[in-house]
Amino acid sequence: MRIFILGSEGFIGSNLVKYFTSRGDTVDGCDLTEYSTPGYSYHKHSILSPAFDDLFAEKKFDACINASGNGNVGFSMLHPLSDFEANTYAVAKTLDCLRRFQPACRFIHISSAAVYGNPTELPVKETAFTSPVSAYGFNKLMSEQLCSEYHRLYNIPVCIMRPFSIYGSGLKKQLLWDICNKLLTASEIELFGTGNESRDFLHINDLVTLTQLLLEKADFNMGIYNAASGTEVSIRKVANLVEACFGNGKKIHFNGQQKKGDPLNWQADVSKTVSLAFTNSITLKDGIESYVKWFQTYAANR
Repeated sequence: MRIFILGSEGFIGSNLVKYFTSRGDTVDGCDLTEYSTPGYSYHKHSILSPAFDDLFAEKKFDACINASGNGNVGFSMLHPLSDFEANTYAVAKTLDCLRRFQPACRFIHISSAAVYGNPTELPVKETAFTSPVSAYGFNKLMSEQLCSEYHRLYNIPVCIMRPFSIYGSGLKKQLLWDICNKLLTASEIELFGTGNESRDFLHINDLVTLTQLLLEKADFNMGIYNAASGTEVSIRKVANLVEACFGNGKKIHFNGQQKKGDPLNWQADVSKTVSLAFTNSITLKDGIESYVKWFQTYAANR
């Protein structure tokens, strides 16, 4: 199988590259950073450039996976137009390349659970009402609507993945990264919120396995799939697990301030992915232990 991965040097994209190349698939990728992930054909292009169109015109892909875009909610709140360009307009450009050059290519669009906002009921199903609370969430929702447009009008085979809180070794942003850096450098650790906010965590290794299952079994008639473990975990519990693994006895407290654009509580209904034979193979405790070991090695060598 020949797979084209957009955002191939990012956290999710680079793990997808490693996974599919290890299976023997032929992988092409596109990103804006310097090449660092071996074993695939890398193209340093902006999705918005004419050179990106040429890739679709010149090569035949069986599947295209969109792991590109901005993943920073805070950035989206400060720069909504830049986020729109990265998370919405770039998707429109990709879909139109598929329409013009490869309308039979299967497209997996990695969206976000941010489209749900603050769900009125947990666990949240894929059919739940979407009500984003951040510019990032709104722009991701618009990208899904573009996928629906190109599927209905031009028969592009599309499925949508909505990741919840994805983590794993190598992730240099978000909650675990923030806590580890503060445990390394600060005498007291202050985090936003009350600690009672919750998330549904999924290890990156499980996400790439799910991606493969989607390629094999998903509904490409605009099927939507939550990417999560199905377990709700409080931020306080996660912080305590990280501190226990870090082992320096520092105290963590929450300032009670809500970050603008962040949802309060998340838990996914994962019955659709379970029906595809997906299982969450890495426990949160094991995943955090592995992440802290990676971080401590990284910090000692930077």
